[in-house]
Amino acid sequence: MLKQKKILINSYITVLCLSIVLLFIFYRSTSYAKATITDMVGRKVIIKKNVNKIITTFKPATLCVLSLGLGEKIIGIDSSFKRGKFANAIFPNALNIESVGSKSVGVNFETIVSLKPDLVVLYAQKDGVFIAERLEKIGISSVIILPESFKSIEKSLKIIAKAAGELKRAHKLKAAMDKILHLVKDKIKTIPVGKRKTGYFASSRGLFSTASGNMLQDDIFAKAGIINVSHDLRGYFQNISPEQFINWNPEIIIFSQRLNKRVLKRLDNPALQKVKAINQKAVYRFPSNIAPWDFPSPLSVLGTLWVAQKAYPELFTDIDMEKEINEFHEQLFGKTLNQMNGVLNDIVYQEK
Repeated sequence: MLKQKKILINSYITVLCLSIVLLFIFYRSTSYAKATITDMVGRKVIIKKNVNKIITTFKPATLCVLSLGLGEKIIGIDSSFKRGKFANAIFPNALNIESVGSKSVGVNFETIVSLKPDLVVLYAQKDGVFIAERLEKIGISSVIILPESFKSIEKSLKIIAKAAGELKRAHKLKAAMDKILHLVKDKIKTIPVGKRKTGYFASSRGLFSTASGNMLQDDIFAKAGIINVSHDLRGYFQNISPEQFINWNPEIIIFSQRLNKRVLKRLDNPALQKVKAINQKAVYRFPSNIAPWDFPSPLSVLGTLWVAQKAYPELFTDIDMEKEINEFHEQLFGKTLNQMNGVLNDIVYQEK
C-alpha cells in the first residue's frame, strides 16, 4: 500500500513538473513573439525581436518608412531612391547607407543578409515573394506591401508600423492623410456626377501609356471628382492608340513628373489639338520635383488635393495650397516643401 502511494505521488510530481515545463515553453514562445502580421500577399510573419534595423527595397517602401518617422532605423536602401532628390532633401544620410539594389534591376540578396536586418520591406511583383521565402528560411523577417490605392497605402503603413512596434505612428499618419482627403471630398461634393470632368493620366513611359482602373492614379482621380477615361482598363500601365486617346477626348490631362519633356512636342500635332484638354491648355505635370505625388506613398493625398484644384479651381479659392502642402510635409518629415527647396514644377505649356 505504501509503495502504491509513493508511485502515485511520484506520478503527480512528474505530471506537475511536465506541466510547469510546458507552461514555461508556452510563455517563452508567446512572449518571444513581438508581433504576428499578415502581409499583403497573405504571408503570416512573426516578428521575434525589436525592430531596430530596417531595409527597404523599393521607393514606396522607403517613402512609407520615412513618413512614419522611422528613417533612423534604415540600414539598407533601394539604390534608385538613394540617388533621388528626396533623399538629399530629407534624408542626407542616405549616401552613407548601403545600397541593396532595386525592384527594377533586382535586389542583392547577399548584401541584405550581410547587413543583418531585423525587418526587410519587399514588393509583391517580380521576385519579391521568392526573396521573402529565402529570408524566412534563414530567420530574417520580411513583409511584402502592395500600395496601389489609398486603402492599400494605409494598410502598408499599418503593417510596417506594427512590425516596428510603432502602430501609433500609423494612426497619426492616417489622420493627417484623412484630413487632406476630407477637405477635397467636402469641396467636390456639390458637383453632380454627370458634371464631373473627364481626365487622362500619361505615365512616364509615354503620352499613350496610361493608368488602368487598378492603379493609384485612378483612385487619385476618383477622390478628386474626376472620371478617369481609362478606368475600365485592367492591370498596370497600358498602351493605347492615338485614336483611342482622341476618342476619349479628356477635359484634363495629367502627365507623370518623370515623363520625358521631349514627349510634350507631340501636343503640337494638329490631330491632338482637337482634344479638349490640349485645346484649352488644361495639361499639367504631377508635382513635385522632390518626390512625385502620383507615386504610391502618403504624399499622394497631396496629389488628390492638387489635381482637384486644377480641375475645379473655383471651388478651392479659399484654400491656401502652399500652406496645406507645407504643413503636410512638415508633419511627415519635419521640414516643409519650401525648406526642402522643392517646387511643384507642374505647368506643362510653360516648359515647352
